[in-house]
Amino acid sequence: MIQNRYLACVSAAALAATLYSAPAAAETAGAAAQPQASDPQSATNATPQSNSGGDTTIVITAQKRSENVQRVPISVAAFSGQSLAKANVLNVEGIAKLVPNFAVVKGVQSTYVRLNIRGIGAASNTTVEPSVAVFLDGAYVPRVGAAVSSLLDVDSVEVLRGPQGTLFGRNASVGAVSFHTAQPKFKTLGGEVSGEIGTGDRYKLTGILNVPLGDKAGFRFAGSQQWFGGYWHNNLDGKRVGGTDETVLRGSFRFEDGPVEWVIRADYAKTSGDGASNIDFVRSSVSDAQWAFFSGFLGAPDTNLHDSKLNQYITADLNDKQWGLNSTLSWNVGGGSTVRLINSYRDWNNDQLDGDVIFTPSPLVSRIGVFDSKAQNHELQFISPSGQWLDGRLDLVAGIYYFHETYHQGERLDLNSQYCNKLVPAGAARTACNAYLASTGGINATVQDVSQTSDSYAGYAQANFHFTDQLFATAGGRYTSDQKSGSYNQTSSPFTQTVRAPEALTFPDISDSRFTYRLGFNYEPTKDRLFFLTYSTGYKSAGYNSGAGSPSLTTVAGAFLPLRRVFGRETTGDWELGAKTSWLDHALTLNLTFYRMNINGFQDRAFDGTSFTVRNAGKLRQQGFEFDGVARPFSNLSLFANAAYLDSTFADYPNASGLPGCGAPVPGVCAAAELGATQNLKGKPATFSPKWSGRVGFDWTGHVGNGWSWDLNSNLSFVSKQYGGLVNDANPQTVIESYALLGARASLNGPSNHWTLSLFANNLLNRQYSLGYLAQFLDGSLGLRNGVFPGSTAIRSLHADPRTVGASLTFRY
Repeated sequence: MIQNRYLACVSAAALAATLYSAPAAAETAGAAAQPQASDPQSATNATPQSNSGGDTTIVITAQKRSENVQRVPISVAAFSGQSLAKANVLNVEGIAKLVPNFAVVKGVQSTYVRLNIRGIGAASNTTVEPSVAVFLDGAYVPRVGAAVSSLLDVDSVEVLRGPQGTLFGRNASVGAVSFHTAQPKFKTLGGEVSGEIGTGDRYKLTGILNVPLGDKAGFRFAGSQQWFGGYWHNNLDGKRVGGTDETVLRGSFRFEDGPVEWVIRADYAKTSGDGASNIDFVRSSVSDAQWAFFSGFLGAPDTNLHDSKLNQYITADLNDKQWGLNSTLSWNVGGGSTVRLINSYRDWNNDQLDGDVIFTPSPLVSRIGVFDSKAQNHELQFISPSGQWLDGRLDLVAGIYYFHETYHQGERLDLNSQYCNKLVPAGAARTACNAYLASTGGINATVQDVSQTSDSYAGYAQANFHFTDQLFATAGGRYTSDQKSGSYNQTSSPFTQTVRAPEALTFPDISDSRFTYRLGFNYEPTKDRLFFLTYSTGYKSAGYNSGAGSPSLTTVAGAFLPLRRVFGRETTGDWELGAKTSWLDHALTLNLTFYRMNINGFQDRAFDGTSFTVRNAGKLRQQGFEFDGVARPFSNLSLFANAAYLDSTFADYPNASGLPGCGAPVPGVCAAAELGATQNLKGKPATFSPKWSGRVGFDWTGHVGNGWSWDLNSNLSFVSKQYGGLVNDANPQTVIESYALLGARASLNGPSNHWTLSLFANNLLNRQYSLGYLAQFLDGSLGLRNGVFPGSTAIRSLHADPRTVGASLTFRY
């Protein structure tokens, strides 16, 4: 199989060489013109300019019109596709190493992807709305797991830090990430083919083709196929795990005639494999006696946090499919104004058997997660010309918006062969359990089905009013109305009700609305200096708690309380004071933003060892600064450095989750230490809120002669220590220690850049670190609590990727 993949890569390279030698017309055809920053019609077409090291001249669309990033009064990090490739960024996770105060947190399930900005985010495998909104070609993607399966043919990425409640609206309460794919070019026939090989038996083929249809229309096609064996070795059966095969396809059509431009896009992605994670047991989290019992009773899982091995029973299987359509129609209605209509539809389905969820050598309980989302967006925008209304004093962006999603998630727990013998007390109950297991195979011992329908309506407007050539104010507002309905149903066998309690209800209907706004005062003494003061707000609507567990959340002492599965809205207010500056004829760029973000009703997800609940925390304050700098001492050398400081503090959270070992009923050891099932987290930081994050690096290019050139790029990203648990409980066992990751890429380019050979590495120093921590499932039933200190429990560590190296060969024609 590996040999076939290797031959496929070689064959692709040979084919590319043939194509390269053939179409001479592609070398002389004129390239499509780059959109101007002042052209509102090209806001969805903005092609970033190449800029080694740091993209400080990139054109972005953070305010619905094309503008140079240095002239937009927002804390934003933007990167071209070329810069992402130089930094070895292959997916959404890789962007985090480039952007301070932006993090991507993964979980055991592939659907658990949490995007954090300034320490705030939400898990994507629940009905809790995200805090960081994701947009693909201008359309909102409600489920982060379906956002962008890869960065195939992505033209640019923008990370907007701080609430974007006015122009981006729904669920951009702390920020947004916007992806723009490459568009067809007129008059240019060309493309590229590349083959790549890397650590973990990873092989990848990619092809891109641009086909013009005269001077006013064109098609673009892109596709990639990746085979990945996985990074992890399971000692229990000797197999390599964690691998997936991925297919990604994109197609687009662009037509332009006079005042009208129409772009239609389609994409498809499929991921399959085992998708297993390496979840090591943290040996220091339990006492010697607890470890002796646990390892003797269920077998010893791997406890070495610094290797690529695990030792557990695995029954993993992943199938993820998605497809989407996007239509963007722009019409210049005269006088420089543009009306734009964006329609999109996305269908996402994920079905994952993520293995035995006790994570030991004993076959006990396997989990199947099912997720399905069908979403549509419709947005009508009006963009005024820049610098023309009221003698150049007024710019306006306005629009109306509609969103609809039907979402379903489910969970199935299957009993494996040793469940009854290990987890059910000896006697009649165990005998009955084994009879049940023999007759049913343990399939669907528990079944959870959750459905939710969401509708959102909004109208917005934002204007810049220029008092003088140097002073202008920004004012904008958005009114959003959200409606939700749904149902919850959980069934459970007689032998699993201590894990999943039966529960059924129709969710109470939710009708929520909010006015969010942005006010700003901006001073631009020259075109190379911009100073801004902004206050903006964000909003996440009320929602439903979809977490399964035991006991039933809505039945308390025989009373039915359906509102216990409903939580309230979350609101954000953010002050920012910033400066964007360029010096020495743009040889030096220095940007600095101070912020203070206050969150009320923070939607916090808590875990008690068997089930999750969602509650509204009191108040959370996130404040600090973000710095970005790029220096170009020579024309072929860029030096870049950026850093973020984050001071995270709960101002009020009196009923937060207690330490995991102190769950109700509160053990005597906890009571003696004056610890309970809840605690007051006032003064404590939120999870995944490191005080410091940033990166330093360089991009150095040169010429060899005869048209040959080289490029050397390296960056060192760093993150300080932080709480890394799935729950806000200030558990010292879940502190992720600080770490730094070194990446590098060296490339040799042939004449006229017709081919490129690259060698690259991520985590070059092989830093072993944890992506996050979670409590051992059934820790209380297995007697693993309070062994190290009052409130402690057995902890699992989700292992981050090890050092990876690779090589790629690309031909362009």
